[in-house]
Amino acid sequence: MILKRHRSLAAGDSFGEDVTLDSLLARLATTRPDARAVVDPADRPVFTDGAPRRLTWAALDREVEKLSRALRSLDLGRDAVIALQMPNTVEQIVSFLAILRAGYVVTPIPLAWRQREIGQAFSRLGVKAVLTTSRSGSMRPGEVLCHAAFEAFSVRFILAYGRNVPDGVVPIEEQIDEFASEEFEKLPDRAGKPGQHLAAITWDAVAGGFVPVPRAHCDLLAAGLGYILEAGIGGADVIATTMFGTSLAGMATGLIASLLSGAPLVLHQPFSSRALAGALATEGATHVVLPGALVAGMARAGRLPTRPTRTVSAVWRTGERPSKITIASGGPILTDVITFGEIGLIAARREADGRPQPIPHGAVRLQRTTPLGRAMIETKVSNQGRLVLRGAMTPAANLPAATGAPTLNIDFDGWVDTGLPAALHDGDIRVGSVRNGVVRIGGLAFPRRATEDYLGIAATEAGTEAQFQHDPVFGEAVQTEGGAKLLASTLDMRGASPALYPRPESSSRAQVA
Repeated sequence: MILKRHRSLAAGDSFGEDVTLDSLLARLATTRPDARAVVDPADRPVFTDGAPRRLTWAALDREVEKLSRALRSLDLGRDAVIALQMPNTVEQIVSFLAILRAGYVVTPIPLAWRQREIGQAFSRLGVKAVLTTSRSGSMRPGEVLCHAAFEAFSVRFILAYGRNVPDGVVPIEEQIDEFASEEFEKLPDRAGKPGQHLAAITWDAVAGGFVPVPRAHCDLLAAGLGYILEAGIGGADVIATTMFGTSLAGMATGLIASLLSGAPLVLHQPFSSRALAGALATEGATHVVLPGALVAGMARAGRLPTRPTRTVSAVWRTGERPSKITIASGGPILTDVITFGEIGLIAARREADGRPQPIPHGAVRLQRTTPLGRAMIETKVSNQGRLVLRGAMTPAANLPAATGAPTLNIDFDGWVDTGLPAALHDGDIRVGSVRNGVVRIGGLAFPRRATEDYLGIAATEAGTEAQFQHDPVFGEAVQTEGGAKLLASTLDMRGASPALYPRPESSSRAQVA
């Protein structure tokens, strides 16, 4: 599926139109078959089923092929949308790539989404199947997805890894051999450039609701290439990441960076600093990807990773402003990854004095020291005073939508409105922290008005009042004057994300559960 673009891209604006993520995997499986490809978190048994795994590029390719054959046996139709909700594990990477190899489109679902948000996504995209796991911490994704699928009549199959798979869910590990044993004809070549076809759909929020953000292979590759060139990642490196692969930033700094560079990907959950520190040493990680606020805190405490880690990438959530970070002599080089919802990102290596790079106005080129370097993204301030983006990594068009359904604001020339207030200052762009009509809680974006209305109904049921309050760590968080536990229970019963739960009443400041 190739989406009709809002404008014809000028020569040099597009990137990688003959390349797909699967072709990159196939190349690495041939050229580096015995090299490490993907490594599980060492503490995997703490948060999900199964012992930690590690795969070479050849082994990853074999597992992707096996699962892709199983998925093709479901006969969902080419370009059917398959949802994926998993923690950072080897199976998540295998599943993502297998969905693409089978000829489908993947939509990664945030782990913090529950029945309410997932049901909206399923209905909007007509999701045909779901891949998940039976356990992710205290959450049971298989059960949650069953409830969400019950309300979305398009879902035909739910498949899950792990033990104690719920009734009605296909246990992948038990039945994959049976599924994959069928014979299939080779998928016919796609019309047009293979890299222009739709690969993944991530999720953002606008004032009108949750909106799917479609990305072709070439869009994802552009985001990943801009990152690895700025961070200086090559095939001899090892990438360790705590970012989930459910966002453009998570994919670009993780799986896409690994496929483009050939560097192995060491996966970790964002909540276990001790396990991460051990893995950095054990796996010889030269690059580590962390949330920006965590990097700033680690720098202040003098706890930034040291050798063999030579580069730290700080991913700043939408609206967060990178702060000056002082790094001791001999410490790692710092690269900021500044995100603008799911619209785009800018990777920028820090100055030697620890100051962040400003957001440039105009073309952001791959090689900043070379004026003729290719521009992966362009920036400007719109007549409405908001930051707008366009370029090879930005979404080229909206998915077809029913009348009244929320969509991205993309003009005829391909400029996408981020919803962030912005102004020019000495040739650079200064961006505000609050998106128009959107509330940010941690790494999740919610439509403000609809979420406030929903929260108000739940609070009334719980016999309390609730509102959003600014939080220096999470952006905004839910605050109540009393009845926090009852409100959290009410929201849980209504199938809402735990991001909306208030902090226990014993605390004076609300935060995300």
